[in-house]
Amino acid sequence: MDITDTAQVPSEAAPSGLLHDNITGMLKDLEGFVTDAGVQMRLAQTLSHREAQYRSIFENTGAGTIIIEKDTTISMANAGFAAMLGCGKEEIEGKIKWPALIAEAADREKMLRFHELRRTRPNAAPLEYEFKLLDITGQKKDIWLRIDMISGTDRSVASLFDITQLKKTERNLRASEAKLSGLLEAFGGFTYTCTPDLNITFLNKTLQRFIGREGLGRRCHQVIYNQEQPCAWCHRDIALGGETAKQEFLNPVDGRWYYAISSPVFGAGEKVIETQTVLIDIHERKQAELNLKEKEASLKKENLRLRAAIKDRYRFGDIVGKSPAMQKVYELILRAAGTDASVIIYGESGTGKELVARAIHQLSDRSTLRFVPVNCGAIPQNLMESEFFGYKRGAFTGAAQDKPGLFEHADGGTLFLDEIGEIREEMQVKLLRVLEGSGFTPIGGLEVKPTNVRVISATNKNLVQLLDKGVMREDFFYRVHIFPIALPPLRERKEDIPLLAEHFLAKHGRGRGATTLRGHEIEALINHDWPGNVRELENTLQRYINLNSLDFMGFPNRTTDTGAGLPLQYYPVEQSLRSAAQAFEKAYLSSLLNKYQWNRTKVAAVLGIERKTLYLKMKVLGLQG
Repeated sequence: MDITDTAQVPSEAAPSGLLHDNITGMLKDLEGFVTDAGVQMRLAQTLSHREAQYRSIFENTGAGTIIIEKDTTISMANAGFAAMLGCGKEEIEGKIKWPALIAEAADREKMLRFHELRRTRPNAAPLEYEFKLLDITGQKKDIWLRIDMISGTDRSVASLFDITQLKKTERNLRASEAKLSGLLEAFGGFTYTCTPDLNITFLNKTLQRFIGREGLGRRCHQVIYNQEQPCAWCHRDIALGGETAKQEFLNPVDGRWYYAISSPVFGAGEKVIETQTVLIDIHERKQAELNLKEKEASLKKENLRLRAAIKDRYRFGDIVGKSPAMQKVYELILRAAGTDASVIIYGESGTGKELVARAIHQLSDRSTLRFVPVNCGAIPQNLMESEFFGYKRGAFTGAAQDKPGLFEHADGGTLFLDEIGEIREEMQVKLLRVLEGSGFTPIGGLEVKPTNVRVISATNKNLVQLLDKGVMREDFFYRVHIFPIALPPLRERKEDIPLLAEHFLAKHGRGRGATTLRGHEIEALINHDWPGNVRELENTLQRYINLNSLDFMGFPNRTTDTGAGLPLQYYPVEQSLRSAAQAFEKAYLSSLLNKYQWNRTKVAAVLGIERKTLYLKMKVLGLQG
């Protein structure tokens, strides 16, 4: 309804002209009032809408935000700042002054100065800086602040970002960099980093001193290696591809060998931005390696020549024979000499086991040191420990002074244990510790002595049968049975008999009569069974030289029969009774030794004498096994 309808007045109540003027004026005033109220309402609505927008922005800036009054009171704070401080907004707004939240006095003085400058000298105070905030629990937080004045007011608005974790990470990074830098400088080798186009970005001090000039920003191959073009040994493509490259190379600058490790340095997005190279001087090790390879190649050639020569050789050191069986033995000797493993030599009595052991020793790296042969069957069991390990003065009655044992005597060289099957189980346990590298303790001693001895064993027994009978320990067996060599008996290589006969005739027959064999005599030698093997052949030829007659001691075709009878045939020549008796005694002992495969204990029992007496007789008669 129009507002003029409400102002109808009877015409008779006032003069018509005056009434009209009054009514007109009133209507104009009312219209002006209504118009002004509508504008004010729209303005209020707009302001309310904008305030809501600003409040939304204020609350959702992603940072802690506050408005600071001229007197430093915090008049407004958003939820982010309240969370940063650890309390509610109602506890902050209008109740806390800004300086009370500054943890350190120096920061507080600085910020108050900046607060004043913003209001007296615009643009004189910085807009961004860092400080430490103190929350309600008393904890300090590293804060990055952005602050400026609100235009047209004396208030300022500040946005705060908690960078505590970032600062901690930064400190840790700097500490790691400091440690790394210290390591790189303490590291005796060279270290440098390069961009993908080979420009140097870092040199450690050791490398700087080595090249003697500034190198940053220059090409690595020019500065470090004096090369016009990138180095041929450089594998930067591997490092740039994200992998670690390793390479040995000869440095042309100092002529030394280095080991280079090039690694990628990753930037944002896993992109390789640099390569880091570490150089380690390996010259001495590389030279030793090259020398070893050269020596190895030389030894390989020598070995090949030796192997080729063996095929046509009739003897190997003091070992005589050209048969295929002996060629195989020569091959095994070479292989055994190239290792330091324990060797065991199997063979009947008289096949030359000690000769093979000596050949292995002489071809090995221990050839300049001692070869110590031991007949285990000749050592009394109660003396075996003292013989092997020695004893200390006063260890027992009669131990007037220290005595080194066989292991100490053979230290660095080779210990040959002949007749190893004669060692009893309790002694096997003690020897096992030495063979396993645990050293030994002399009788009466407390200190364990280390030893460096290669052990070569020999036996004419079947050790597997000894294992089955429980006479030999299994662990001891496997320790000595690493590199087995089996020597063939003479009856299985009869093609070697003429060569052996020639060898023994030359050895024993100089100036002593017959030194050649007739055809039927050679045939007789070949047809004999040789239970005593090469030792029996040598003894037979010694008798032939002395008697000028081939004598098999009554067994022209003897086998290994172990019957009790021992026929004996003797062909006397003109000589004194003493010489004849001595020759008979020698022949008789030789036949018994051959019969019992040189088992001295059994022969002594047959003869009814002590084994020591038998040894003395054998020594006098020249019957040495």
